[in-house]
Amino acid sequence: MKWTRLEQKGQVPLARSSHSITAVGGTCYVFGGEHEPRTPIDSVLSEYDLERGQWAQRACTGEEPSPRVAHTAAVVGQSLYIFGGRSGIEMGEGSTNELYKLDLSSHTWSQVAATGPLPEPRSFHAMVSVKGKLYVFGGCGTSGRLSDLHSFDCEIGSWEQLPSSEAIQGRGGAGLVVSASGDSLFVIGGFAGHELNDVHRFNLATGAWDCPKCCTGNARERWSELPARSVFGVGLHECSACAHGGHLVLFGGEVDPSDKGHAGAGQFSNDTYCYEPGKADGCRYGGWHRLQVDSNSVLPTPRGWFAACATAQGLLVHGGTSPSNERHSDMYLLDLHSH
Repeated sequence: MKWTRLEQKGQVPLARSSHSITAVGGTCYVFGGEHEPRTPIDSVLSEYDLERGQWAQRACTGEEPSPRVAHTAAVVGQSLYIFGGRSGIEMGEGSTNELYKLDLSSHTWSQVAATGPLPEPRSFHAMVSVKGKLYVFGGCGTSGRLSDLHSFDCEIGSWEQLPSSEAIQGRGGAGLVVSASGDSLFVIGGFAGHELNDVHRFNLATGAWDCPKCCTGNARERWSELPARSVFGVGLHECSACAHGGHLVLFGGEVDPSDKGHAGAGQFSNDTYCYEPGKADGCRYGGWHRLQVDSNSVLPTPRGWFAACATAQGLLVHGGTSPSNERHSDMYLLDLHSH
């Protein structure tokens, strides 16, 4: 496993945090975020060519989303979806539950006229796409921190609220990732007034929640608990030729909050962990372990509130907040195919 700092040429986006980055083939899209605490930057869409290391600002038409922080982004087919986020400083202030779609072929924005029970407006939530649907979990809502789960069917344009679990505390800054088989969602960590390290699994077929037995380690010395954290990056590695195929890979995040809340910077991590699901229902010999990266790696500095996404090459990390409360503009790739 090797970290590499990526070259950035062209119209490099302003340093930022609480934004989104999404990969479609060899192109990455950056939207939103803040350069100064809780002040949305703009609605410019920036494109990054992974092969050329080149940035450009994409001119889009249509009804674009307003400037925002702490939204989420995901791709379904040839459409990039943006959901939620906020423009205010306090929890729930200026929050939205608007859903926007960008047609990646025509680069046209439109607000989605959705039906069904809309999710509460929120920020610092998590979202993934699975088989033509968007799944939104948790975040900071107008009523406080949330633990609800919603799905949006992109074909019929309708929201559905899915079962929740009393075992899951309301939280912001959690990780949400799809299993390798595509039949489950994993909720990892987050912030509920304190940092969390729990793992919860949602079965998409049955609508049932459980907590995998291996999420807190077991008797084997190799396995350990994940140190509690929020606002980290997480992705799924599906390389069948690699020992980490089908496993969840997690980087960085906040491990100790600031006493200034969102106006300050807490203590951040730059370690990389892998979660290996256990075997069958017994979850024998599964759990977390810290990844040892190549000695030639250029490791990202500790950070939180950054944007991350999975690419064909590995986990991509962009920007974020430093322990000195400055915003980053750098970008790194964790190559999971390197040994």
